[in-house]
Amino acid sequence: MSRGRERRRLKKIERQLSSDDPEFAHRMTTPRPITKVMRWMTMWRALGLLAALFAVLSLILGQGAEFFVASLTSAALLTYAWWHEHNRRT
Repeated sequence: MSRGRERRRLKKIERQLSSDDPEFAHRMTTPRPITKVMRWMTMWRALGLLAALFAVLSLILGQGAEFFVASLTSAALLTYAWWHEHNRRT
């Protein structure tokens, strides 16, 4: 089966599903919030958020130097993630 025929067949199935059960079709085409988060989450962002969590934890525990190091690490990782994403688009 050619790609064009497959696409037409899938579109036909999708239209049939939408007419048979519109609520189910809407749920299947609308991304859930966790899906959006997982799509946004990259390794660099995850590491940056983990470093930010360590910074807050060390601040709560009264460890000033560790807070400074974890904050800088978090900022560096999140900045790299933003820079990498920005440069990938251009």
